[in-house]
Amino acid sequence: MDMIGHMLRSSRHRARATTSLAPSRYLDVWFWIFIVAVEALVLLLALRSPVLGAAFAGAVGVLAILARRIGTRHGTLWYGAILVAVVIILPGDLALRYRIPVGGGGIFIIDVLLALLVTSAVVVILEEGRFEVVQSPVSLPLFLFLGWTFVAAGIGWTGGNDPKLILQDGRSLWYYMLFFFAVAFITDRRHVLVFLRLLAVCMLVAFLMGVVFAAQGKGMALGYVEPGVSRFPAPDGVFLMGSVLVTTFMVMWPAGRPRPKWMWVLLLVALLGLLLSFVRGNWVAYCASLVYLFLMLRTRQRARLLAGSVVVALVLTAGLALMKPALLSSLVSRALAVTAVEDRNVQWRLIENRAVGAQIADHPLLGNGLGTEYVFDFSRYGVKPYRKSFVHNSYYSFLQRLGIAGTALFVWWAVAFLVPWMRRRSALPTDDPWLLGIVYGGRAMAVAVLVVSITAPHLGAKTSAAVLALVMGMSEVALAILDQRVDGADPGVPAQSNRE
Repeated sequence: MDMIGHMLRSSRHRARATTSLAPSRYLDVWFWIFIVAVEALVLLLALRSPVLGAAFAGAVGVLAILARRIGTRHGTLWYGAILVAVVIILPGDLALRYRIPVGGGGIFIIDVLLALLVTSAVVVILEEGRFEVVQSPVSLPLFLFLGWTFVAAGIGWTGGNDPKLILQDGRSLWYYMLFFFAVAFITDRRHVLVFLRLLAVCMLVAFLMGVVFAAQGKGMALGYVEPGVSRFPAPDGVFLMGSVLVTTFMVMWPAGRPRPKWMWVLLLVALLGLLLSFVRGNWVAYCASLVYLFLMLRTRQRARLLAGSVVVALVLTAGLALMKPALLSSLVSRALAVTAVEDRNVQWRLIENRAVGAQIADHPLLGNGLGTEYVFDFSRYGVKPYRKSFVHNSYYSFLQRLGIAGTALFVWWAVAFLVPWMRRRSALPTDDPWLLGIVYGGRAMAVAVLVVSITAPHLGAKTSAAVLALVMGMSEVALAILDQRVDGADPGVPAQSNRE
């Protein structure tokens, strides 16, 4: 009997062993099928273009390395960091040069990175069996807003809009998903500091690339400046957002603690990039963010903000006057023309608004869908009428594409970020300038973006959307961590670390 029992147990063991090997063999078969298919695709592309074939092979290798980290929290953080860096640093013409054709549009490198990030986050959630996020009043309106963008894509598709333009509009708006990435994965103080450093490095790299492009003569020629002066060839939105954040950190720094010297370098770089953009809307938006900060800060911090602003303005003015007087003269003349309604650029935007306004009136509630075009008639300036989809005014663009329904969700999102926190700000600890700085700075930055978006498409641009969503999420995380120190542990916030 013992022998029979031993044989039965051995038989069951062999059966279990056989069962466990079957899926492995099954997966091995599909693994090799996939490898052969990829190699065949590389060969076909190489026959068509050796450069394209080599690029695709390199991309496959990179994805193979990245795939090892899919489904881990550490890997998801890495994907988020890579995506943010690429979106900020990689020039738009390069990021959108190569694509995989889809539905009249294309899948680009930034799309692949966003898909990797979403995939990794979903796998982590499925493996852990729960979805823990820092509680925020922003989450619901932003989730509904993102959902409405898919409805707007469907409206655009059924309305006959160009699929390429639909994908183009959706690509930028979907970067607001980075808010949920932040409140779900950047929930440790150390991670907040890492991503703040990442943003600082990206701004420095963007500035250095602008310097290189300027040296190569790639600066945009302008008709309203002194001879030899051109627009700095770098993403101006990055310097607007960077200027607001660095200014806030400087103001929130505790009295008696010396500020790191590299913060002054960051402030100088950000303000130079902001000034050299020659975008008056950026200057107005930066001033609006300072006014917002002034209203939110305490008395001592208000004095520091006013005194610091005067000192920095004097230093920049004196430096430009000594090094490049023509540039200073151009900046002054451009600033004085901020109310010049007859300016050609202002008239350009007014004509846009009138054309788009007519479409808004036709479909006010649901909008015309993503990818909507309109007839732009600038014939009084010698430009033949043509169809275009680009709208400088972000709010007109939202009303045109998303309707009152989608725009109302966006307004809810903005109010939920800027208002509820005010009742808690006076009780927040003031000894952590990084967390407190991102709480205040994130909101000041949002105000700046909201203001500049009256005359610029920042709310629908991928770089601004990605950085704004990320900083908003980190601001909510920082607020929750500081609240923990005041009120005790919050079950909606994962365990935090207070180490640098």
